[in-house]
Amino acid sequence: MTHKLKRALALAMCLAMAVTMLSGCTGGASSSAAASGSAQAEPTTNAERETVNIRFSQYANSTDDPKGMANDPIKKAIEEAVNVTLEYDTGVEGYDDRLQTELAVGNAPDLFPTWGEASKLRQFAEEEAVYNIAEIINAQPERYPILHKIINTDEYKMYNQMYTGDENAAYAIYSFSARAYPAFSGVPAYNTAILEEVNDGQVPATVSEFVEFTQKAVDAGYSGWWPYNAKLTNWAEIDGTLAGPQGTSLRTPATYDWLWTGFVPDDVSKIGTDEEHWTLMTVSDESKEVMKTLTEMYASNAIHNGVGTLVDEDDGYAAFNNETLASYGYGYGYYTQFKKLYDSWMSAHPDGSLDDLTLGTALTDDEGNWLRVYDVPSYVGAHYFIPTSCEYPDRVLDLVEFLASNEGQNLLFRGIEGLTYTMNGDEVVYNIDEFVNINKAYGYPNPDRCRYMWFSYLFCASEMMLDLENNDWWDAVTTPYDNTLDWAEGEARECYQYAIDTVESFIDNVYVELPSYYGLAALDAEWADIQTNLVEISNRYLSQMLGGQLDIDTGWEQYRAEYEAAGGLELETAVNDAIALARETYG
Repeated sequence: MTHKLKRALALAMCLAMAVTMLSGCTGGASSSAAASGSAQAEPTTNAERETVNIRFSQYANSTDDPKGMANDPIKKAIEEAVNVTLEYDTGVEGYDDRLQTELAVGNAPDLFPTWGEASKLRQFAEEEAVYNIAEIINAQPERYPILHKIINTDEYKMYNQMYTGDENAAYAIYSFSARAYPAFSGVPAYNTAILEEVNDGQVPATVSEFVEFTQKAVDAGYSGWWPYNAKLTNWAEIDGTLAGPQGTSLRTPATYDWLWTGFVPDDVSKIGTDEEHWTLMTVSDESKEVMKTLTEMYASNAIHNGVGTLVDEDDGYAAFNNETLASYGYGYGYYTQFKKLYDSWMSAHPDGSLDDLTLGTALTDDEGNWLRVYDVPSYVGAHYFIPTSCEYPDRVLDLVEFLASNEGQNLLFRGIEGLTYTMNGDEVVYNIDEFVNINKAYGYPNPDRCRYMWFSYLFCASEMMLDLENNDWWDAVTTPYDNTLDWAEGEARECYQYAIDTVESFIDNVYVELPSYYGLAALDAEWADIQTNLVEISNRYLSQMLGGQLDIDTGWEQYRAEYEAAGGLELETAVNDAIALARETYG
């Protein structure tokens, strides 16, 4: 049977309002009654609806512990609430390609995500490979009250319009990435003892002070700084620490990042108006000067010479933990990331404490101009689809409706009362060990996450609790609840709070929230290959210049010429045009 025919039959079953309506599935008592012509009231609760097996897919993790899965109390609670059985489908290697193949041959999971790529959503919709869930939900609003409210908001329809040109056609559940706190790179962390030894305990506040500190560390016999870089192909940490405060950027716009990466606004006050304009700084004279500083630092070991050749996280932490490295940078503008450094340190120093580490600040230039982080705090991070090969899309939506409810969200992010948490008045008291015990059945024993690993990305790609019952969809997804401080205890909680308080002391000087339409700005597909080529050019030239294999004065002109010949100048025009179009369309 073809996808289109299956889709037509399933929709007919879902949308029929006759009293002999089937619940989207064949077989069972309801089909027997229909065949005999007897009258039967339409089911109004999940308990009355036919029990079906729903295969849910999610990237990563494993299903190699059948005993642990069978004893999973949260899975059981969800199944009982919706009257379904759940089958978890997962994978890592080749996962996305496998999903594409399964979708093409009509064997896709009943509910599955992609990473939020607009091109895939459009492709799936055009090929009628996934359901237009709006047709099912709008036909039975009393059955799906939360989903009906969600998909009929102006904001949801705006995304529908952007994806397919039809604001009333919703082919996916949009899962938004939003955080309770901003996340960014460019904040170094210091070994407190070395900071006191070489700098009298003073945290560098400017780029010049930081560069001077790293050289003092070298003079005292240490390496100065390890900026996480992933084999010299990810310049975000270096960029945020040294280039951003000086009003420039070494980075190249890439298809996996915001399209204005590598750009600096000509006038921040013009953002949001028809006079806004961004200048591409990747090969600018200002970036050349930053590169000169970096090359000098690398030559003296002020930048650890293992950067770009060793395993970034493991070897970087090892150097920090054996106290041969003075400072480390790895996204510590976000508080949970700082705890990774703390955990690594405490593993190597069981008698250590949080006082052994000092979280620094985002830096300024010598005139006091801060690093600026330009960000859209909320954006689509994933799409969840129901394939047209699914025989019971209405029952899958029953599951999604339940998980959108406060009861469902509580199961995902609090678990089972009396097992994973108890109530002390209005306070939720978590038993993190029980949450870990449940999740480890799926190869996910992370003790730093108090939430059920399955469905945690649904609705919120940053894996935080939402109140979709009592709030409009947009308000809910842009203000998720981060429960980390609720369950963290002891020095772990102190670590989180220390990082939050430190970042809050300067965040207002650093973080620039862009209008939401920036998250909808997109380049035409033909720019993808050009962006990929530009990234390769940057990585090649910058790594050679950093390592001293290429003279900066002569090499920079070669770099600029090749970059511009590959489309750098045209890209600047294209990005500004895309932002202007998004402003006119969605602003």
